[in-house]
Amino acid sequence: MTRQVPVYDGPIIDVDVHQRWRSAEELVDRLPRRWRDYVRARTGGPRAALMPAGLSYPFQRGVNKRLEALPDDGLGTSYELMRSQHLDPYPIEVANLSFDIGHEVAQRNPELGAAIARAMNDWVVETWLPRDSRLRTTVVVPAELPDEAAGEIRRMAGNLGVTAVLFSWNAFGKPLGHPVYDPIYRAAEEAGLPIAIHGAAGETEGGLAHTAAGGVPNSRLEWHTLLQQPTLTHLASFVTQGTFEKFPRLKVLVLETGVAWVPNFLWRLDAHYRELRAESDWVRQRPSDYFRRHVKLSTQPFELTPRRSQLIDLFEALGGMEDVLCFSSDYPHWDADDPFYVARRLPRDWLPKVFHENARAVLRLAPVTEPIAAGGSA
Repeated sequence: MTRQVPVYDGPIIDVDVHQRWRSAEELVDRLPRRWRDYVRARTGGPRAALMPAGLSYPFQRGVNKRLEALPDDGLGTSYELMRSQHLDPYPIEVANLSFDIGHEVAQRNPELGAAIARAMNDWVVETWLPRDSRLRTTVVVPAELPDEAAGEIRRMAGNLGVTAVLFSWNAFGKPLGHPVYDPIYRAAEEAGLPIAIHGAAGETEGGLAHTAAGGVPNSRLEWHTLLQQPTLTHLASFVTQGTFEKFPRLKVLVLETGVAWVPNFLWRLDAHYRELRAESDWVRQRPSDYFRRHVKLSTQPFELTPRRSQLIDLFEALGGMEDVLCFSSDYPHWDADDPFYVARRLPRDWLPKVFHENARAVLRLAPVTEPIAAGGSA
């Protein structure tokens, strides 16, 4: 049997790859002693204490990951499996790690959330980045304490492996353009780091923000399908609340919310441009112009249109989507996308931008030839 020649054989930057600790003790060991004692004394032990507040489905084997991508005991993720199943079979130049969405910072006690964020960031730079020069990482922040979140960005910004700030907890239940979050964006802009919004922004069932517009979903299928709804709210608020005017160098990378909604969303915002300007002095450009200048989207989950041409026709009706899309596999989640599958669904002349150039334009990617040591140097 003749092996099929890949449609694209250039370098790939994968903007969304997930990793998780094998044991909660890996995080607990990195907490200050006060919080180590606290979580170990909690009912259910460290694993239960570190679960995101309000999350209704557990992190366990088979819930949201491919079975063959998990260790035999089903706990955490494995670098060795990631390397053999994803990093080595494809021309992966960079795999950008984004935790398991990062919801663990969503705690009832915001100081505990801040301590967990620091422990998560230390864990990934100490245990994952030194393994492979292709690995880079987002860092999580305690959004409920914006000034501390800004401090955490500045603490981690010096590490060459840090590419973005992962906004994984909408702590105040407000659209992310609300000024309460401005200290986070100011610090990110100063550090040259984009904001990564993953699967909306951490709207878990126990938070102040609903996971869907009409109320709390009753199943994970509903939650997963409707993730784009909070994302639209956040992007519209970035425009109307002036986030991109206040922070003109800030970039936003939207992960894992699909892509087919973008044309209708931008058409509607542009159609109401005059009304938006009447309500907000911050709206000084067309919303679609802000979007093109500041926002990029991951490809996964790529909408499964009956015919390949249908999705392309929609993109071309808007224009410019080849400059917005960044490839993401979502490995090792159950609906992860094969790079060559994505390549076959896009025009060939788009592929260098989608697989490489657009990600380089949004992520902070320092040149690295050796695995990054825990201290941040290559």
